[in-house]
Amino acid sequence: MKVKNIIIFPVFLLLVLAGCNTTQVTSSWSIPNISPAVMEKVLVVGIMADREERVKTEEAMVNQLRQNGINASSAFDLFGPKGFSGTTEEEITRQLRGSDYTSVMIVSLVNKDKELTYVPGTYYARPYYSPYYGARRYYRRYWALYDNMYTPGYYTTTTDYVLEAEIYTVNDDDQLIYSAQTKTTDPANASSLAESFAKTIVSELRSKGLVSGENR
Repeated sequence: MKVKNIIIFPVFLLLVLAGCNTTQVTSSWSIPNISPAVMEKVLVVGIMADREERVKTEEAMVNQLRQNGINASSAFDLFGPKGFSGTTEEEITRQLRGSDYTSVMIVSLVNKDKELTYVPGTYYARPYYSPYYGARRYYRRYWALYDNMYTPGYYTTTTDYVLEAEIYTVNDDDQLIYSAQTKTTDPANASSLAESFAKTIVSELRSKGLVSGENR
């Protein structure tokens, strides 16, 4: 478990940040000059121990791809809850190559890390009373000291989810053409994690020219 110091932000800023997309791309790779044709029809395959996370991640990715003009399907819908389990490589290869799928996107949860963060204490003060308003000196001094109190530090725990997306072509080469890892901090639930991850990855694919147009 990691421990680090952070700076205290104003409450209103924390509320704003909490409503933002918390997923960030930490690494990304793709082969040069990829033809957008490889994204004509995509099978999204989730690999996660938690079935709810897998289903929601596949669904979110499929929805994001479809909203951007990509014909995408979920492996859960096609193969059921066991995915490729119980199916040989030859059977899967034959089934996909015999279809019109042009690529397979594998999405996986590669790490879930709890991070202990120390928030240091701080001084705070309200405005000092003006001596020109008739207040007693001892009264002004009392409030100057009273309101400059020290707030003790404390520890808080956050959870980082590291998800990965890889895209392989469906042909004789089965070539890896794209790979990216993301980190999402403290998602509210499986749905928000899936939505944030899917939006981030599809935005990345747009930037690389693999997905055209804006999210509709």
